[in-house]
Amino acid sequence: MNQALSGAALAAVIAVLWLLGRPRRAILRSTDTSAIAALNRSRMTLVQGGGGAKAAAANTDAAAQPVLPAASDLRGRRQLLLQLERQFQAGGTERRRAMATCGTWGHRAALPLIQRGLRDADPQVSRLAAAAMDRFRGRSGASSPQPAAKPPRNVSRTR
Repeated sequence: MNQALSGAALAAVIAVLWLLGRPRRAILRSTDTSAIAALNRSRMTLVQGGGGAKAAAANTDAAAQPVLPAASDLRGRRQLLLQLERQFQAGGTERRRAMATCGTWGHRAALPLIQRGLRDADPQVSRLAAAAMDRFRGRSGASSPQPAAKPPRNVSRTR
């Protein structure tokens, strides 16, 4: 009886180790789901009923927004970032205006400010920062070139 129990225990340990050691398949590894996430976010805004109020608020803030610099204008970009930083530190409506400007500008240089806005105590600032962050979700903008595939070591045998 003692030998039967030890054999059963050994079989159970082997089965558990075999199950834990098996590789797991990654689900949706190659599928880009950013389009599905954007559709879900748009549907959620329709369900929550905040679509019309946000558009009206964006129209009133659009008149007060500064001129956004071109992508090649380094000096204008620095000035705008300094202005946005000052607005963000001022708080209140200035902070909301800074987040709205970051969202319309959509430049990568504004990412640190947007990330701080995500953790803000004001829920409207957090919503504006989340909307601004949507532009950066998904695949990265920097495309790295793929290295050329090396031929096998025994290429002389394959030709």
